[in-house]
Amino acid sequence: MGLLQLNWISVVSGLAAVLVAVFIRLHWPFRFQYMGALFKRPERIMRLLEASYRRNGSRMVAILDKSSREIMSGNYDGAEHFIAKGLTLCKHTPSLFNQAMAQYLFCNLSAIYYFRGNYAEALDLAVRVYERDPSSINALTVIVCSQARLGDLQGAVEAYGLLKKKARSEVHLFCQAEIEACKGNFSTALAHLHRLTCLRYFYTMHVGRVELEKRREEWSKAASHTG
Repeated sequence: MGLLQLNWISVVSGLAAVLVAVFIRLHWPFRFQYMGALFKRPERIMRLLEASYRRNGSRMVAILDKSSREIMSGNYDGAEHFIAKGLTLCKHTPSLFNQAMAQYLFCNLSAIYYFRGNYAEALDLAVRVYERDPSSINALTVIVCSQARLGDLQGAVEAYGLLKKKARSEVHLFCQAEIEACKGNFSTALAHLHRLTCLRYFYTMHVGRVELEKRREEWSKAASHTG
């Protein structure tokens, strides 16, 4: 019977085992995102996001990662399809986890609006996401870049001020490029873009190579006209 009596070692061991099990259960679906943070290269990240969709089945994280992957590839119609699928699932199963995932889905949708040139819609949605989750770097990035595209330089700079202490260097470079383009400093914008493309960057608002090349062409033409 003495073996059944609790002591501090058994209590701590049991608690540790429970915490490890909970940690693995909560974080295992996100393992591909963690791997992407290590590898950083966009092509590698896209493969990991696709693997997440295939391995995580019908989980919300699979739908979210698939939408992110489609955004990076420039397939915005496909990304919207998965976002709609995920939001429908959130509506039918409104758990706390699904509500949190819905925030990321709406953030992805704001990025799609931005890439399509619907800057007012992108800004409106990103602001609503950021108001609910001030830790959302992607939402704040959409806010900065959309305001710059709408010609609201002061608003873009003010929003960028909120981003300064939170974001990685590649996010700074992308926002700085949009702000400099808004100012008409296209050569400086191109310099920021060049530095960004030389980085082994993690996804910045899910910007793909196609979007970076579009900006390079746009600003190169603008620079030649102003020069």
